[in-house]
Amino acid sequence: MSYVNERQCVGCGETQEQAHLECCLVCGKWFCPDCSFKQTGRRFCSQACARDFFWGDSDEDDTEEIPGTDD
Repeated sequence: MSYVNERQCVGCGETQEQAHLECCLVCGKWFCPDCSFKQTGRRFCSQACARDFFWGDSDEDDTEEIPGTDD
């Protein structure tokens, strides 16, 4: 199987031969223009990837204590 045949849209399953696929900047998954999520002029595979691109990973703990500070 060639490299082109391995690419499939995560939304609809179309291949590179059927549609122009783009690679998500955040997760690396392939998506077609019809299945893309557009935000501020960029296209992503999902709304979650667009959020993570602009705001960072949401899994970080913002309540981490800083040594030497007493609350």
